Amino acid sequence: MEHDGRIAGYASSVGFLGHAVAEDNDALKALIGAASSFFGPGFLLPTANGELLRWCLSHGLSVVQPLTLMTIGSYQEPTGPYLPSILY
Repeated sequence: MEHDGRIAGYASSVGFLGHAVAEDNDALKALIGAASSFFGPGFLLPTANGELLRWCLSHGLSVVQPLTLMTIGSYQEPTGPYLPSILY
């Protein structure tokens, strides 16, 4: 997505196998809101992003399958809003 002539967000698709990143929550909300459908059973939303989770719930979306991110070795949390792929 574009905002003020620059790229503010990107989504391969909004869905279980897709991923998205944005410079802020508003851009990620725009990507989610613009999706005509969600690929697969829905999309993954890190619950650490409470603002976006509350926005999704207030717009009729629901939590269907809570998941836990596990890693082997060091892990660096992404620095901006994102929707990971199940393949991540």
